[in-house]
Amino acid sequence: MPRVLTDAQLKAYQQDGFVSPLDCISSEEANQYFRIIEDYEKMHNEDVSVNIRVRAVLAFKWMIDLARHPQIAGALQDCIGPNVMLFLSGVWSKRPGTDTFVSWHQDGAYNPFDRNTGATAWIGLTDSTPEKGNIRSIPGSHREALEHEERFQKDNILSRGQSVPEVDESVAVDMPLKAGQFSIHHELLVHGSAPNTTDSRRLGISFACVPAEAKPLSGPNTGVLIAGDNHPGHWVLNKEPAFDLDPVGLAELKAVQDAYRDPEATKQITEVLG
Repeated sequence: MPRVLTDAQLKAYQQDGFVSPLDCISSEEANQYFRIIEDYEKMHNEDVSVNIRVRAVLAFKWMIDLARHPQIAGALQDCIGPNVMLFLSGVWSKRPGTDTFVSWHQDGAYNPFDRNTGATAWIGLTDSTPEKGNIRSIPGSHREALEHEERFQKDNILSRGQSVPEVDESVAVDMPLKAGQFSIHHELLVHGSAPNTTDSRRLGISFACVPAEAKPLSGPNTGVLIAGDNHPGHWVLNKEPAFDLDPVGLAELKAVQDAYRDPEATKQITEVLG
């Protein structure tokens, strides 16, 4: 299996907990996907993130194909192993003139698996700059799971407002991307983002993945195989859309969302995390 990441890039991921930026698709192709999302929003008169969330790839075939792009899937394989299972994906929107932000947090603090070895690929469909509120991270913060508070702030994109209480922002680094580029960060990397202060929208898609060998301890045990195979069989594979907004994919998406939001599942996750 040929590697996508260079030795230096893989070393950066291992030491710092992230690697960025990585080239993937052209800015023209990224803009095409951006327009598809805007067309969806005009048709439904709502932001795409209202209903297309948790496992967004089940709504749009182009999105699931993008997750399997050789650059993205290959880089994820370099970071977490040959068998890559997607369990969360979302569209992250920051419109101009809003105070939308993401609090400092670790993705893995809320992932109920038997190991914390997953990673998230985040691809920009628009430029993502410091002024637009790009991802910021704390290098080297991926080595242990930290305690989180739930603050439920109005403009926080994170549903629970999960936050690491104390972060030394003086060591934070920006992770800017051009449209069509992506980053990969370890699931325990402390990261967040500030509001968009420009007059144009920032939009990106996240693909949160774990090795297929990771065993779900609670909540939904379904996923989308991005690369490799489903070994040793801990996961039930989702039915995939044959085209954008395929009723088959949308039914799977609703089932995943219902399982993810189930109060009993949430209780189990809380117990696992202590």
